[in-house]
Amino acid sequence: RPSVLGLSIDENVLPSLSALQSRLGLSELELKKVVLRLPQVLGYSTEENVLPSLAALQSRLELSEAELKKVVLRRPTALGYSIEANLLPKIDWLQHETNLSDDELRHKLVSQSVMLGYSLRDRLQPRAALCDELGASRSLLWSYHGKSPPAFREACEKAARRSAAV
Repeated sequence: RPSVLGLSIDENVLPSLSALQSRLGLSELELKKVVLRLPQVLGYSTEENVLPSLAALQSRLELSEAELKKVVLRRPTALGYSIEANLLPKIDWLQHETNLSDDELRHKLVSQSVMLGYSLRDRLQPRAALCDELGASRSLLWSYHGKSPPAFREACEKAARRSAAV
């Protein structure tokens, strides 16, 4: 068979896809969705990258199998993030800085997996600092995560005014 991205389909790609599909219980359609959103997964080492990433994410957030599957389907790119340099520090920061219990954090990250993709340094920390500066709750990081910087500032200002009026 021909190779894809310099990899042997029989020796690399199919075993990797099979392992990912088996580990998460993905249907053919769900597997296709993951590959289309993250084509690089075809070249990831199952043993060195994918399975350890899934295990670390599941362990840190105490995710059920179904929750882990939801996170990956919503944010396949999380499979490519460094666990030690990116995911775990970001998860720890989100929990500590927005004052969430383990259960609250798990629920929020399963439903809002996009948060795993935001840069801690370039997006989350500056927005937390803006909340502090304006006297708004850092919970707005979760509520308005998809807003543009001006829209996020406006939401923070509005929340701060409401809070001051009470």
